[in-house]
Amino acid sequence: MSERDEYLLRGDDAELAVARARLARQQADLLAALVAGGEVPAGFDPGQVAAQAAALAAKRRDTAARVAPDLARLLGAAWRPLFDRYARLGPQRGGYREDARAFAAWALAAEPSAPWRADLVALLSPAPVQPVRRALRAVRAAAGRAERVRAERVEQAERARTGSSR
Repeated sequence: MSERDEYLLRGDDAELAVARARLARQQADLLAALVAGGEVPAGFDPGQVAAQAAALAAKRRDTAARVAPDLARLLGAAWRPLFDRYARLGPQRGGYREDARAFAAWALAAEPSAPWRADLVALLSPAPVQPVRRALRAVRAAAGRAERVRAERVEQAERARTGSSR
């Protein structure tokens, strides 16, 4: 039995357990309708659910575009309809960066002859390690120089304060 089922069945009140299970099922159905194109559960206005689903998809798409602007720029006019198709497949897994990366991988598979395919493959390819190492060494060297300059200034200020010289 899952932890969720154990929670639903906790306690001695069988009626409460049944009500909890029904509510959990309704919540899951509503969530599926909102983020995965599922059927609108009974008792909900289909128009309102559709409007909310569209707003959630737009928020997901816009946030993915903010965390992966190169991806959105690369796809251009195809970004919105393509991401909306992807979003209808299911809810977001992980964070927005992970979602944007999963979308890019999906887009490669979904549009094998797209004109942007080669550019997207290049965008998804990891950067060569060597330039990253060089940049990291440069940053460390600059930080070391800054620390030495700071130490020299502290020493000069101390000498000026005490009136002593080297």
